[in-house]
Order: sequence, then structure tokens, then C-alpha cells
Amino acid sequence: MTTITSGDCVKIAGKINQRLDRRVSITTLKRVFGFAKTKHSFSKYTLAALVDYVNSEDFVLSIESGSAKPAFSAVLDNQISLHPKQLVLEALEKLLKYDQESLPLIDRGIHLGVVYTKDLIYFLTHDDTRHGTLFHKLNFDLCTATAIIIHRK
Repeated sequence: MTTITSGDCVKIAGKINQRLDRRVSITTLKRVFGFAKTKHSFSKYTLAALVDYVNSEDFVLSIESGSAKPAFSAVLDNQISLHPKQLVLEALEKLLKYDQESLPLIDRGIHLGVVYTKDLIYFLTHDDTRHGTLFHKLNFDLCTATAIIIHRK
């Protein structure tokens, strides 16, 4: 497992540009990995570029072969994180318990992104015209909730 640093964001931005012919700024990547604070959600363009890169053949081959460092992995010794299969309720409890605005989303040592408290609250309260859907939304896993959040924005 490797540790990602803020300096790695330069390399990752270059790889995304080279592989996908899309530009994601170094500063945006630093925000994704939690090295810089963000005051707003990431654009659909940025999120799509990151998903496309993670799903790209280059990225998958580098992880499977072990010949290259996974671009989104991070060592998280004693660091609080969330897992995509955690329920929204569990994620909010952890965010509030540790008084965090955001926490990294990690699956099998791979840093998938950042979950923000404000985005989960948006997910829970947005389009609740039927009243009573809050209970159901609290029981969505983070993977499903983030997909809905991205789709709605």
C-alpha cells in the first residue's frame, strides 16, 4: 500500500490528462484528497473525469499487476474513514462524533474520494416531498447515496 501526498496530485492530474484528454486541476485534486479545504461540491465534470480515470484500463492494470502504485491509495493508520457500504446513518454518526466536515471514503486501501457532512444532509433533505422518506434515506449505503447526490446536482 502506498501513501499519497499532495505532491502526487501533480502526477495524477497529468495521468488523467494523458489518458482521458481531460483537465482536472492540481488544486481540485488536492481538495478531493483532503489536502485543501473546499467550500463547495465538486463539479459533475470533475467527478466524471475521476470515475472514468479510476475505471480506465491504465488504472486497473496498474493495480492488478502491482507494477505501478495505485493512484488513489492511501495509508490510513489510525485515521478515521468511511466505507462505501456504510449506511448514511452510520456515516453521519461518525462525522458528528469526531466533529468532522468531511472524511475520506476508502475501500480496500483505495481512496475513492471524500464524503462531506453537508452533502449527506442535502441528500437527506432534498426532494422530500413525500415526507417520511428520511428513514429510508438514512438506511441507504454511501455508494448509493453519493450516486444519487451526483445525479441530482
